[in-house]
Amino acid sequence: MDWFEEWFDSPFYEILYADRDEEEAALLVDFLEDYLSLQERAKVLDLGCGRGRHAIHLYKKAAKKHENGYQVTGVDLSERAVTTAREQAKAEGLENIRFEVRDMRNPLPEKFDAILNLFTTFGYFKSDEENISVLKSVKQMLVANGIFVIDYLNAAKVRNELQTSDEGRLKSINYRIHRYIEEDSVYKDITFSGDNIEETRHYSERVKLYDLDWFQEKMSANNLIIDDVFGDYKGEEFDPEKSDRLLIISHLKADGKSGDKK
Repeated sequence: MDWFEEWFDSPFYEILYADRDEEEAALLVDFLEDYLSLQERAKVLDLGCGRGRHAIHLYKKAAKKHENGYQVTGVDLSERAVTTAREQAKAEGLENIRFEVRDMRNPLPEKFDAILNLFTTFGYFKSDEENISVLKSVKQMLVANGIFVIDYLNAAKVRNELQTSDEGRLKSINYRIHRYIEEDSVYKDITFSGDNIEETRHYSERVKLYDLDWFQEKMSANNLIIDDVFGDYKGEEFDPEKSDRLLIISHLKADGKSGDKK
């Protein structure tokens, strides 16, 4: 079992990341929605949607801007995450949004006007070939000139400023995090313990440290042409030494193998 299959479906994942900033998600979605200027009824895929916070924010923002909004789909490998996203959408009465359990390496049998891969939901696989397969999947699912957005960590800053340890207590559960870099991947080993846990639990995360030049090369090889690169969710210029994020806006070259835009 890959690390993400075990970790993302764990109840401890939700405990550790319960305070993830909804305002931060809304800030990114607001920036992208204004920048991309998608048409009414645009088909948008949130690839690696997690608990659906970005997809739901996008759906609601588009509904306010357009009479018919966007057709939003979110996919994620974690059944637990998809269930949470579906429950949240239902609780808010959102009808034209769907969430599916799916591996991002396997394309859906349909085309999208835009595909979003947000909050470092890339680089999870150990080999470059597997990670590149995600780009191939994106290429297959985009219409001609369709938009692909990837929001990734800034690898150079991670290498230079890695915080190696962290610990705390959440809901009467103790957690300890150890971070390190090995084989140009950043690892996070996470341990949970406490009186409410029968035995200590261990989980891990691993993300490849890809720089902008890697994305430029691999995306170009898949007819994904980079249009803009930003360093945060406000549209600031990307600085490889200082920026918190690597936010890449691209489009599928019209002569790439894709469906026609309708």
